[in-house]
Amino acid sequence: MNLLELHLHQFRSYHESVFRFEPGAIHILEGANAQGKTNIIEAIAYISNLRSFRTRNLRDLTEHGQPSFSIDAVCEHGGIREPLRIHHEAGKKKLFRFGNPVASFSRFVGTLNAVLFSPDDMMFFSGAPVLRRRFMDTELVKLSQSYTSALRTTQKLLKNRNALLKKKQPEPFLLETVTEQLVDTQGTVIRQRQGFVNRLNERLREFYPVFSGGTEHLKIQYRTFVDTERNLETQMKDLYRKTRERDLRFSVTGDGIHKDDLVFLLNGYPMSAVGSQGQKRSALLALKLSLCSIIQEKTGQYPVFLLDDVFSELDPVRRQKLIDLIPQNMQVFITAAEPVQADFGNRMVCVHHIKKEINGKDKQNESQ
Repeated sequence: MNLLELHLHQFRSYHESVFRFEPGAIHILEGANAQGKTNIIEAIAYISNLRSFRTRNLRDLTEHGQPSFSIDAVCEHGGIREPLRIHHEAGKKKLFRFGNPVASFSRFVGTLNAVLFSPDDMMFFSGAPVLRRRFMDTELVKLSQSYTSALRTTQKLLKNRNALLKKKQPEPFLLETVTEQLVDTQGTVIRQRQGFVNRLNERLREFYPVFSGGTEHLKIQYRTFVDTERNLETQMKDLYRKTRERDLRFSVTGDGIHKDDLVFLLNGYPMSAVGSQGQKRSALLALKLSLCSIIQEKTGQYPVFLLDDVFSELDPVRRQKLIDLIPQNMQVFITAAEPVQADFGNRMVCVHHIKKEINGKDKQNESQ
């Protein structure tokens, strides 16, 4: 999978800018701080996930003083060139593929599949569980329609069940029916989350030792409210029967996939407690490379790999190890404030010199 063209209109610091990229190449977005390098990475990631990794406020993505923004892209997958368009105005997103409107997010997300590493990821291990659930959901939604459907239905059923629990005297039959439906859909979500974690662990056994010198091991533990080694539906039915009065008392569903978490174990101990900044950064890079491998196995194509300011905190040895681990035919985007010192072998490397726009025109030069 490749991104061939990117057109930013009133997006962040870009009033009107067009970028063209070589397929399968390593693209280095080089320039001083606050010149707009990360804005380009953000736009690519936004096409993939329909969500910014930097803000929840869509107004932040719009050029100051403008009423709207749009992102146009041409991606290539399976030998097919596909134009994509996102237009945001007045709090509404409009999505287009091949120039035609797309009715649902699920038919757009993942059309351009991108995997991102950013400095904000360093909070991944110690932050709230919602960060790690979001990681699972973001990637599985792009890989599995059945997961997307089950997750959406589960979220709706949880909302309905909580609404019933808030009533003084909820209809017992209706509460039981919603609970039974919740059991079925959560079973699908749990099985796919566990399978996803299992596949990540297989890849981590390959990638993480490269960064650690083979002296450490990293494992992900998926924690949910039932035992994944036993019959899920039977456990959930028993649990919801036992906790029914508690849920009624507190007017909320206390147990469910909305409490799931991932625990990263470094040599058997929680990474959040024992990991140094260097170990966390190595673990994140190994995790993102593992994810790229899973996507390639599932879809037959590597995703676009986005590395925002990754080299500034890597020593030369780990920097070279990362470059060596990147598959030859995977398109990569790297932001850097200084020229990147690394051996790229026979890979095509395109350097884009990014400078802040002047009078509405971007100042970028490119060399190969």
